[in-house]
Amino acid sequence: MNTSSPSTRQADYDALLKAAAGSGAHGHLVDVREALRPVLGPNRPLVMLCPHADDGAITAACLMHEYAIRRGLPVVEVLVFAGERNVAAPWLNDQKKVTMREAEFRLECNVLGAEAVCWNLEGYRQPGYYPTETDVKKVVDWFAKRRPGAIIVPPANDAHAAHRVTRALAAVGLLGAGLHDTLVMTGWTPWGPLPQPNAYFTYDGEGERTKEWAIHCHASQILLTDYTQYCSHLGRAYAALTREWAEGHSLAGRAHRTDDRFVGVELFELETYDPNRATNTPPDPIHVALGLLREPAAGPAPAATPTTTSAKSASGAASA
Repeated sequence: MNTSSPSTRQADYDALLKAAAGSGAHGHLVDVREALRPVLGPNRPLVMLCPHADDGAITAACLMHEYAIRRGLPVVEVLVFAGERNVAAPWLNDQKKVTMREAEFRLECNVLGAEAVCWNLEGYRQPGYYPTETDVKKVVDWFAKRRPGAIIVPPANDAHAAHRVTRALAAVGLLGAGLHDTLVMTGWTPWGPLPQPNAYFTYDGEGERTKEWAIHCHASQILLTDYTQYCSHLGRAYAALTREWAEGHSLAGRAHRTDDRFVGVELFELETYDPNRATNTPPDPIHVALGLLREPAAGPAPAATPTTTSAKSASGAASA
């Protein structure tokens, strides 16, 4: 076995160690309420982009419920790919399965106090969920009209093609509408855990029960995968980790919330432009868009085309 001497490999070792040293702050966590305070308002809603009908409940039910019900601010859940037929009811035909999933989505929105929007994109029926020209125009026009103050999207490393395309469509919408001031939040999904969460949302026992209700709105999915206990255990584990950081570290230089009644935590990653992530292979479409929006000439796009590189790379070769 041939091995190089330490002296001849030192430059390689240094490069490997620098990669870890430059990968971000250690345990830098902020209360997401602080980040949302200046960006949300009566005309700047909090928007959750849901690739599937139950993704909003799993990722951010407690956050959406607080802002919609307790704070009275506009919250919108968008079902990106309507037409899903994954229902544990073989006696129903495809159209009734689609109707059931959309009804469950609207029921969840009612529970959380959110506005329900169904885009019904043609990309759902395309290989790799790749959006059509009509889809892209619909997304850009919607972003320009609603002007989200903050959006929640799936992670770039998500294993599900529909989730990755949803992230790319969010980037297209932001860029096409020229929304340089929209806060982008990446939310946890079962298909794509957050690599570097930097924000937390604490919820109490009532919030946990609300999340359970929201998940149970999707009765057709409970027989397939019941995420209720999974989300509960994960939220409580995140709460324990958040308390650990509060005891031993300063969370973003601020005193930790003194309310210890919380039982769970929803984790997020607040996205700020990182040129490294914009030039990765494949690139992260959100960071590509954030970089373009930083340019002085950034503004509403004159025309939307379906050949968006970020959307194409996100869709993959075939749908999951």
